[in-house]
Amino acid sequence: MNRLRWERVASDPDLEGDLGYELDEWEVIRARKHGTGHLMFLPKDEEMLRDDAFILADADSVCNVEHRQ
Repeated sequence: MNRLRWERVASDPDLEGDLGYELDEWEVIRARKHGTGHLMFLPKDEEMLRDDAFILADADSVCNVEHRQ
């Protein structure tokens, strides 16, 4: 996206229409061992899962951007 086009995007852009993101639904699995927590994100689309699409992250590294202020 060029600079001029980027500057015209709303401060709260539509993810699909303005930024071209395609939203998918993912399941979150929480795991805790010895006081440390991890999250595993698995796509609900089985085809993506067969393609080894998943995310494993430290729980402290993840935040929900929809609820941040």
